[in-house]
Amino acid sequence: MKDTRLRRTAAAVAGASVAVCRFCGRLRYELAPAAATFGLTAMSWWHHATGIGWPDHTVYGLVTAATGALCAKGLEHKNTKAAAVGLGGTVMSVDAWLGAALGPSVPSAIATGVTMIGAYGLYVPWLVKSRHDRMNLQIKAAKNGGLPNSMGINVGTPGVTGDTQEETALRRALVALGIPAQDVSRIVFTETGWNSVVTLPPGKNTSAAVVISKQKQLAANLDLPGTLRLRVGERENQLLVQMQVRDPLAETIEWPGPSMTSCTEWLPLGLSPDGTPFGYHPLYNHVLVAGATDNGKSGVLNVILGNLAACQDAEVLLVDMKPGAVELGPWESCSLALADSVDRAKALFTMVRQEIKERGELMSQWRRETGVPVRKWDPAKHGRPAWFIVIDELAELIRRAPDLAKELESLKQLARFAAIMFVEATQSPSAKVFGDSTDARQQYQVRIGLGVTEPTATNLIFGVGAHGEGWRLDLLNLPGKLMIASRDNAHKAPLERRAYYPTDEDIAATIAEFGGVSADGTLLEPTAPAGGPGDGGPGGGSPAPTPEPTLGRPRLRAVPTFPDGSRIPDNRLALWEALQKAGPEGLTLQDAVAQGIAGHRTSVQGPVSQWVTKGWVDDTGTRGRAKVYVLTAPEHTPTSTAPPLEKENALAR
Repeated sequence: MKDTRLRRTAAAVAGASVAVCRFCGRLRYELAPAAATFGLTAMSWWHHATGIGWPDHTVYGLVTAATGALCAKGLEHKNTKAAAVGLGGTVMSVDAWLGAALGPSVPSAIATGVTMIGAYGLYVPWLVKSRHDRMNLQIKAAKNGGLPNSMGINVGTPGVTGDTQEETALRRALVALGIPAQDVSRIVFTETGWNSVVTLPPGKNTSAAVVISKQKQLAANLDLPGTLRLRVGERENQLLVQMQVRDPLAETIEWPGPSMTSCTEWLPLGLSPDGTPFGYHPLYNHVLVAGATDNGKSGVLNVILGNLAACQDAEVLLVDMKPGAVELGPWESCSLALADSVDRAKALFTMVRQEIKERGELMSQWRRETGVPVRKWDPAKHGRPAWFIVIDELAELIRRAPDLAKELESLKQLARFAAIMFVEATQSPSAKVFGDSTDARQQYQVRIGLGVTEPTATNLIFGVGAHGEGWRLDLLNLPGKLMIASRDNAHKAPLERRAYYPTDEDIAATIAEFGGVSADGTLLEPTAPAGGPGDGGPGGGSPAPTPEPTLGRPRLRAVPTFPDGSRIPDNRLALWEALQKAGPEGLTLQDAVAQGIAGHRTSVQGPVSQWVTKGWVDDTGTRGRAKVYVLTAPEHTPTSTAPPLEKENALAR
């Protein structure tokens, strides 16, 4: 116990010493006169302790007389520098003489205080003027372009330094770039690297956007390990600098399966660098998913489709122009309609327009009957479910049918109030895809950008100027990495995230659970649009088999379920059972990885965080530094369920 206290005391003393040294190092210029004065006084007291004789007094007297004479001659000949040096020397010699003669005493302390005040009286104006002149010189150089091609200057000049090696490198890199930092906040070190906030000086080309456009050159000037990330801060002259030494999103993130039962809930898409899930609210929001091929676009669509298929108040309508509908075709049994040709796509959009019209007429009728304005279709109150039209490869659809560009623009402008949303994916977010109009692109309330090969594609996805504000999709180096922009405050900053990766087995399991199939295993086709909302017309009827199959009694099977009755996916059953087995002692993420439940903690963090949000798992306890997860929900029991025979009364559930 005694050794432990000694170690803790030593650690505390060492930590305090390091903090004091850092403080003194950061204010070394301001503390220089005080350090010199106290050092001189300490040496004079040491001289007193070792003994002082008449020869020593003689030397002190001669030095004092010499410096006093220098001060007098300087004043006589109006030489300011000589007078200042003489006066300073006289004060210092008197201070040292008193300290050596009297030792630690009141007269010696008074002399030390007077010396320090005089030193600061001369030093502070010089320090302020020196810093002001240096800053003016740097700003003039940046304004006038005095640094040819921002290269070729001596960045090792004394004064361009920081509190740490990283801050010094950052300051010198910005000077080499021709945009010297006006201020650099203290470097904050994290598990994945470090970050800082840089305040840039005023000038013609010194904004944060200009620095971001020169990101590669700044990274070369820094010459530090890691990946540089830049974005605009809270003010236009603030630059957020992040150096990522370790990528927390380097490993593939497994999809935990559908976590929604209503489209009014939050739809999780993946994980942020800190391990927290991110997503968006699908209801009343159009979505654009864009990125180059093989960068995870299909994975994002499958995550969205898997969650929407599990919603009891939503229907999906699919448009896939690839031969055989290879991307969206597997979800046909979960959809209200699938269009794999231009003619079928036009018929589907006609059905959508008719549904918008009918819902608008119903809302108008309810307003006249009740006198209460009805501005948005509510699937929970108004009976018909929300519709989500998912289009894969929008560019190919517009190439085959250019006239559909204006039709889609019109539908997106009208559809949201009727709870009809579009989720559109494309590899080529060019102006032609949006009908040569930027207004069409502005209809997307949620924009998801994956990796691209050309920086110009970033502005086509997120809007003009996005690339200069830090939305660097060209720097996303792994499939599934993305940036998301929406009206949500959490999506205002260009933060790199990574989407879940649903495997083919995950997709097949989701389709088997929520897809509508007949007793003989054939898919159920939706009826053609006809009639009104009460007779099986668009949005008002039910999908009917063509031809109508004979439906038999389903075979019951026992499956494990969550406390809310939903099925536990196979890839999450082991984690759930491990939490049950752990009991009140709970389970840490490290325990789950050690038991072989998952290969990396990020593949466990997602589902556990969702269960905490739902109130099934408690995460308030800790074990050492690790967070402990304890299952608090009632023990789940297998329930007899069967795969649905069809999406019966799908539009009225």
